[in-house]
Order: sequence, then C-alpha cells, then structure tokens
Amino acid sequence: KVYRDATYVQKRKRMAIATSLVGVALLGSAFWMATGLGENAILIAYVPLLIGTVLFHLGMQQVGKWNRPQRNDVVLDHLLKDLGDRYALIHYGRIGKRTIEHALVYPGGVLGIVAREIPGEVKYENGRWRKVSQGISRLFGMGGAQLGNPNGDAASDTAALNVMLEQLSLPPDADAVIAFINPTVKLDVDEPEFPVTNGDGLRPFIAALPASEEFRTAERDKAIAALTAA
Repeated sequence: KVYRDATYVQKRKRMAIATSLVGVALLGSAFWMATGLGENAILIAYVPLLIGTVLFHLGMQQVGKWNRPQRNDVVLDHLLKDLGDRYALIHYGRIGKRTIEHALVYPGGVLGIVAREIPGEVKYENGRWRKVSQGISRLFGMGGAQLGNPNGDAASDTAALNVMLEQLSLPPDADAVIAFINPTVKLDVDEPEFPVTNGDGLRPFIAALPASEEFRTAERDKAIAALTAA
C-alpha cells in the first residue's frame, strides 16, 4: 500500500521553480547594475549577485529533487513494491509542523526512511558524514543532490513518529533507516547512529525487521490514518 500527498509534491515543485527564477532575476539585475549604471554601482551589484547565486543554487537543488521523473518517493515505491499488504509506505505525511518524507508502517511498528539520491562515494566516520569528491567535481555538484545531515533527519523523524505513537496510545518505539538509493553510490560507513543501506539492501533490511504482538492490523491502521490525515 502506498500513500502520497500529491498536493505537497506539486507545491514543492512550484517553489523550486520560483526560487530558481528569482535567483536568475537577481543575477540579471546584478549584471545590469554593473554594466548599465557605471562604476559607482559595481559594489551595490554584489548584493543581488550574492543573493541570486545562493537562491539559484538552492532552487536548482530543489528542482533536481522534485521535478525529475524518478523522485525519491517513486524510487522507494519500486524498491519496496512486493513487500505485501501488511506494509504501508507513506510519503510526505504530517506530524504537527514536521513533514515525514517517507515512513513505513509494518508489522513491527513504524520506520522512518531517510532517502539520499547522491552518487559516488559517501563516508561516515567519527560521527561525520561526507561526500568524497575531488577538484572541480565539488563545484559541479553544488546544484545537484546534497548529502545534508542524514543523522539529524533520522533523529527528528524518529522523535516525531514516537510523539505520534504516544498520542495514539501505541508503543513509542519508532526507528529510522538511512537509505542511499542511487545505484552508483559506494558506502564506507563505520559505526553509524542509525542503520544505513543502499537501494538493493533496503528491502532485505525491512523484511528482516521483527513483528510485534502490540502492532497488529488495528494498530497499523491507526498509525496509517494519523500519517495520512489532511
């Protein structure tokens, strides 16, 4: 079973495009000020130049995330498509003010899925994530998929899911998994705070999770209803 907040997806698509266009407009205004208003305006032109550069890169990152056919939610649908009807995959559910991008309700409880689509080598050691890249590849990657803070996202998702479970009078034992779903990713992970897997390993990891007598059909339905409430 798959649930998706399509309205949320469309909103994020529009915001991504709008942010990119504002960035382009500011960059254009900086060029106009620097060339059309003379030398006295060059220093002032740095303001829209810097702001426009930041907004353009942020916008392009979001365009890459939301406006591509194989979004993270679509990829997860494919990776987990044959788990069975005792599992429910909820995309962009709301708990209070937090959006849980991906959550799985399964026979043992609720699992947050923190998905990352970045390619190449990713390392985790001494409590720190980093993308291993060299030279000019760092520059070209500024507008692409970002690593961010998977641990922080997993911890925040878990905390929010536990609050929801407590409100439903269910055992507050939610967990999270960090899934790198780009098929070209290479993981070098040492003692992570949360389970980490690539795309191929995600389904086996989930299938191996134990069931719980306290989380039968009625309890799963309550969790699904809470995550999919408008």
